[in-house]
Amino acid sequence: MTRYSAAVLSAALLAAVVVRTAAAEPPPILIGQSAALTGSQANFGKEIRDGGQALFEQINKQGGIHGRRVELITLDDGGSEAKAKENAFKLINEHRVLALFGFISRPSSVAGAKIASESKIPFIGPFSGTPALYKYDPYVFTVRASYDDELYSMVNQLVMTGHKRIGFAYLNDARAVNVPLVEKLLAAHGLKPAVLIGVDRGSADVKEQVKALVDANPEVLLALANNLPLTALTREARKAGNSTPFWIVSFVDSSQMVKDLGALAQGQVFAQVVPLPTRRNMRIVKDYQRDFRATFPSSALSFTSLEGYIAARTLAEGLRRAGPQPSRERLARTLESLRVDLGDFWIDYTGESHNGSHFVDLTIVNKDGQFLN
Repeated sequence: MTRYSAAVLSAALLAAVVVRTAAAEPPPILIGQSAALTGSQANFGKEIRDGGQALFEQINKQGGIHGRRVELITLDDGGSEAKAKENAFKLINEHRVLALFGFISRPSSVAGAKIASESKIPFIGPFSGTPALYKYDPYVFTVRASYDDELYSMVNQLVMTGHKRIGFAYLNDARAVNVPLVEKLLAAHGLKPAVLIGVDRGSADVKEQVKALVDANPEVLLALANNLPLTALTREARKAGNSTPFWIVSFVDSSQMVKDLGALAQGQVFAQVVPLPTRRNMRIVKDYQRDFRATFPSSALSFTSLEGYIAARTLAEGLRRAGPQPSRERLARTLESLRVDLGDFWIDYTGESHNGSHFVDLTIVNKDGQFLN
């Protein structure tokens, strides 16, 4: 055999090996996410993404699911509902993802859920507790407790401890949903809101709201709004001499609010839909700490990234049970029958309810800015 013939044969054999290897490598499982990676909600978007990515990275290191890697494709929507819609269509039709995961905020999550339902693709773990996501839909699977669950727990706790004059701060663009809910919860105990305070999600101008709070001076102010107006309302109320404690639904970035308020955060109560991320006596938290630190060693543990991790664990359980070649429809129907203990944290779906968790924890901020429960 000539030197040339040997070289040609060697190259052919090498090419055959490469082809066989490529053929043996199964295609990855593609999961799509639209989230704010820029803008005012970027911290939420990045932390939900990173919590999910931490889980998927560890799964891939162990050989994937049924031998297939799980790849998370995240597109930035900057907190824009219109961009989230555009991203959802792109992920479904161009990237051909198997499922949508971890959309951020009420407008984007509701829009994404509608598109997912119309496209018959599973939509898992939106970062919003808005009631619109908790009505049964064959393709929408929530992982966190709803805002209804949070407010129910808070009102019951307050009434049980003797509070009667309870106010409510809400986002003006969500008044039609959230004010009737709080009125209903209070009415069950024979109470009415001591004051109703509407704020704009994009404004820190709260002069009128502070006046209303000072004039009414409720024992407690329930709050379902975002960081910008609530941080301003807290700061300006304290300047005006009002000491009403705020009990705040998990929609806010509680860690950032505590950081921004400093000493003024002491005594604030925050509802959480996942356990304390530093609480090592729960198996899900220990797993999260291990996997998150392995993937993001320089990032701080947080409630939000833990929520992303739990949502990803839920999706991964569905993928395992759906088999090596799951379709969108098969994954959706598999999730619908999923009842699993993720590690002292249960996810429970049925054919009538796709609300996986009702876990609500109340945390209070101490003088050192730490969350206690």
